Amino acid sequence: MQEIVVTRAARCYGVAPAQLTPLDGGHFTHVYGFTRDGQEYVLRITPPNEEMDARSTLAYLEWMAFLADGGACVPRPSLSAEGRLLELIEGEDGSYIATVVEKARGVLGQELPLEQWTDALYEQLGRVVGRMHALAGKYAPSDTTLRRPAWDQIGNCFHPGEPLEDAAVAARREEVLRAASALPTDAEGYGLIHADLHFANLFVEPESGRITVFDFDDCAYGWYAMDIAMGLFDILVLHPQEGRQAFAGRFLESYLRGYLAEKPLDVCWIERLPLFLKLVETGVYTQVYRYYDSQEPDADPWVSSFMGGEPDRRARILGGVPYVELDWRGIWERAQSSL
Repeated sequence: MQEIVVTRAARCYGVAPAQLTPLDGGHFTHVYGFTRDGQEYVLRITPPNEEMDARSTLAYLEWMAFLADGGACVPRPSLSAEGRLLELIEGEDGSYIATVVEKARGVLGQELPLEQWTDALYEQLGRVVGRMHALAGKYAPSDTTLRRPAWDQIGNCFHPGEPLEDAAVAARREEVLRAASALPTDAEGYGLIHADLHFANLFVEPESGRITVFDFDDCAYGWYAMDIAMGLFDILVLHPQEGRQAFAGRFLESYLRGYLAEKPLDVCWIERLPLFLKLVETGVYTQVYRYYDSQEPDADPWVSSFMGGEPDRRARILGGVPYVELDWRGIWERAQSSL
């Protein structure tokens, strides 16, 4: 990272470069922490690239600010000294994007041991997501050019945006995509979603029960059930165990108790979770199968857990094996009756 870019970015937000502490968490984005007036913040500096431009960044920052104003548990964006949600910093190789948000507290959801997850925390997670989705129905960008794209117009876990050379799996994936494209996009079930809501994109404070969702770079218009499916999908990869079906049912019922307390969602969308689970299953397979090496199981534990097993992931996809089999309606009914 060019020192002049960091210096200029820091000054835009009223801090000295010496106050910045490098943080983990960026792929090509450079991330720094700093404290101002007793509040911790995160500064992100994104180099010039084709995937994230100023307008798309402004679009998701505006959405995050709306969520925070509505009481959703998301990091609030901080304005620069000039009152802007982002600043463009000129470097030797083009314009860098600088943004600042309040720092979320807690530990990453994926790093919290399973024994520290409780039904109350699963319920709180559902409540957080339900609140976001309830606010989505009231949101309109300040400018039509700041409307986020649909889920299948950008790259994400549901829509990798890259070719799948495995023809047999590609055929299965096309079946799932056709089924999804036929779904209604009514306001109750479809709106602006996070679209990447796995457990590495939330912070958890086990003592207080607070859960904060972050990393809205991939937010897009899609079915609300996609965000629910992502949580169920990821926790079953993170915590593979005997009694998988019972554990999944417990998680989803607790999650829906919180979710439905914030946002009504017809049972038909819960009954469609197998479709969204298959969509993300085949999407993630598309993203990881090229570099997965079953002979090196420790290279990436998450990928190994997802791809491995008996039968392995490819065989399960080709065999049409459901990601998990649950009494979807019964789970929704029990969660609904608890309200």
